[in-house]
Amino acid sequence: MYRPTLKRQFLSMLAISKQQLQTVKERFQAFLNGETQIVADEAFINAVQSYYEVFLKSDRVSRMVQSGGCSASDSREVFKKHIEKRVRSLPEIDGLSKETVLSSWMAKFDTIYRGEEDPRKHQQRMTASAASEALYVRRRILNLFWILQGASGEKLIWERYDLSC
Repeated sequence: MYRPTLKRQFLSMLAISKQQLQTVKERFQAFLNGETQIVADEAFINAVQSYYEVFLKSDRVSRMVQSGGCSASDSREVFKKHIEKRVRSLPEIDGLSKETVLSSWMAKFDTIYRGEEDPRKHQQRMTASAASEALYVRRRILNLFWILQGASGEKLIWERYDLSC
């Protein structure tokens, strides 16, 4: 019987689906069409255009996604390597290091990749996520406690206790 390894299971959770790839393509196309609020210079726009044409639209990426071998991290790394070459070839700008340009471009890339969102929605999602994570941790700790103690009749009382308090 086939049992996937833990590493394979973990990587499959990170893999981009066909739908996610399509969504990412649409986000980058919207940026290139000027349909976003992201402010960018010509050099960044050219880098994104090249990334979109050469990487995102390639058959190779489609095959990687289909086989489950492409993650958001992979896409980010490809863009980072791509722009490092471009930034090195740019002329020096007084008061602006190339590292600053790289980090700014990566932040813009992340915004495009995730999709633009209202900062308040992002904060709400982070708060809800933290609450959900806290509840999960409480339940997990309680389960571990019962495993260590050996489940007894008292467990039924504790299981009925609302842990979301």
